[in-house]
Amino acid sequence: MKLPSMMQYVALSCALLVSTSASSNGLPRWQTPWLLPFDINHPAYPADPDNYQTPPVSQQDTYDFAWQSFIALNWPWEEGGPGGKPDAQAVLAGIANTTEPHPIVVWESYMDPQTAFTPPQYWPVDWGNPEFTELERQPSPPCYSNSYVYGRPFAPGINQPYTNSNVPTGPLVDQNKEYVRVEVTLSQPYFRYIKEFKYYDADNQVIAVNNFIDHANQHGTAPKPAQAPYEDSSKFQPLPTGLEYYLRDLPHYARQGITEVKAAWKVLKTEGPDADIPGRYFRRILQFPQPDGSLSAPTLMGLVGFHIHRVTPFGHLPSTFEHVDNVRLQKRFNDPLPLPAHPALNPGNDGGYTSGGAPSYPNGYEVGGKSGEAGLIPATFKLGDALPPKTDIDSVNVSRVTPIPLDVQLTNRKYQWLLRDSVWSYYQLIGTQNKNLVEPNPHLGPGIPGAQHSSVQNLVNTTLETYTQKGFSCARCHLNAFPHGVTSYPPYEKRFEPLHVMSFLLLNAKSGQEENPQMGCSMP
Repeated sequence: MKLPSMMQYVALSCALLVSTSASSNGLPRWQTPWLLPFDINHPAYPADPDNYQTPPVSQQDTYDFAWQSFIALNWPWEEGGPGGKPDAQAVLAGIANTTEPHPIVVWESYMDPQTAFTPPQYWPVDWGNPEFTELERQPSPPCYSNSYVYGRPFAPGINQPYTNSNVPTGPLVDQNKEYVRVEVTLSQPYFRYIKEFKYYDADNQVIAVNNFIDHANQHGTAPKPAQAPYEDSSKFQPLPTGLEYYLRDLPHYARQGITEVKAAWKVLKTEGPDADIPGRYFRRILQFPQPDGSLSAPTLMGLVGFHIHRVTPFGHLPSTFEHVDNVRLQKRFNDPLPLPAHPALNPGNDGGYTSGGAPSYPNGYEVGGKSGEAGLIPATFKLGDALPPKTDIDSVNVSRVTPIPLDVQLTNRKYQWLLRDSVWSYYQLIGTQNKNLVEPNPHLGPGIPGAQHSSVQNLVNTTLETYTQKGFSCARCHLNAFPHGVTSYPPYEKRFEPLHVMSFLLLNAKSGQEENPQMGCSMP
C-alpha cells in the first residue's frame, strides 16, 4: 500500500480548511483535492442532478472555489490515461532548485481547440489518450477563427490570446527579450457538448442560432434546452453547467460544466546575469510554433499566467492566477529559494520591491522607455512573419494597475502557506468574477447570466492582458463572445441569454462547405 506523502497531506489539509462537505462517494472533500469541484460549495456530482440547487454562496466562497479548481487542474495527470484523468496516487509538484520539467498535469492533457474543431470532413473525433514525448510537450496554440468580425490573421501562441476579440494586440516580451507564449485547452465536458450537437461544424451553429432567434422573437422566451437525447435540439443549446443528460456517462472526474484554460509561459534563463530561479516555477520543456510555421527548439519554460473559465449551475466563473515574481518581488516567510535579481516583467529599478512597492507605468506598461503613448503596443505577428533578431526587440516593462484586493491577498496567504512544500505556493489568485451576489456591479456590463460581481472593476492578468489594464476584465472581454450565426449583438434580455456564451472557442468551428479547410493554425 502506498502511503500519502507530506505533499498530499498539505493538499488535503488545504482543501480541508476550505470545505468538509461530503462527496457522492461518502468521502469528505478534503480526501479528493484532485477532483475538480462540481460547483461552489458542492465538491462532487450531485446524486439527483435533475433537482440540484446551488448552495448559498459568499464572495469568499468564490475565491476558495477558484483555488480548489486551480489545485485540481494542476494535479498530476495519470500517465497513459484518458485526457483529464488525475492521478490520485500522485503528489503536487514540489519545490526544487533544478531545471528538470515537472510531470504533466490535468489541464495539459485536455484537448486543444484545433482537435476539438477539426473540420467536419474529418470527423468523427474522439476524446482519447493524449500523446506526449516523455516530458517534452508540443503545445497546440490557440486557434481563434480568422473570420470573426473582430479578427485578423495572426500567429497563434505568440500574440496575446484575445487578438480576435475587440482589442488586437501583439506579444509580451520579458526582461530577457524573450516572447511570452500562450496556449489554450478545453475539458472533456466542453468537447462532449461540441460533439453532441455537432457544433464543430460552423454551419450547424448558424442553423441552430437562427432557429433559436426565431423562437425567441416569436414566443418572447428562450427555447427550452433539450433534456434528453430524443428531444428537439435544433435550436442553439447553452453551454453545459454539468447537469445535462449528455454528461452523465462521463468518468466521475469529468462530470462538471465546461472548463477552458489559457496559460502563459516564459523562457527560463538558467545562467548568466539576470538568470531566473527555475525552482520557483512550474516547468515544462516546450516546442512552440513560430510565425513562419516552424517549431522552436525544445525550450525550458516556466508558467507565469493562468486563466480559468468555468461554467457551473451557479453561472460563469472566470478567475485568473499569476506567478508571484511577474511584476514585483516579495520574500515569502520561510522561503527556501532566493529571489531573482528583478521581476520577470520589469527591471525593478524603483528599489521598492521587497517592501511591496512597484513602479507605476501609465496604463500599466512601458516600451522602449516610453509609456502611455499611442502606437507603443507591439504589433501582432501574422502568419508568415519572421521573428526579429534579439537586438531589435524591445522589452516590455509591466506593472499592475489595479492592486490585488486585500481579501484575495489573505486568501492567497492561506493557500500559499498550506502549499508551502509545493511549487504552486509561488502562484497567486488575482481575482474572480461571478454573477451578482448582492447587487450588480454597474461597471462590468449589462445584466447577462455571467460575471456581474467582482472584487475589482478591472480584473486583468499582466501576462495575458498587459495592454488593456484600464477599463477591462474577463467579463468585459467575453461579452463579445457568441457562436457562429450571431451577426449583431442580441439584446441583453433573458430570452437571448444562451447566446451570450462568454467563450470564443466556438468560433474555431469551420464550415463543412469549405473545399480545403485548414487543419489547425500554424503547425507545419
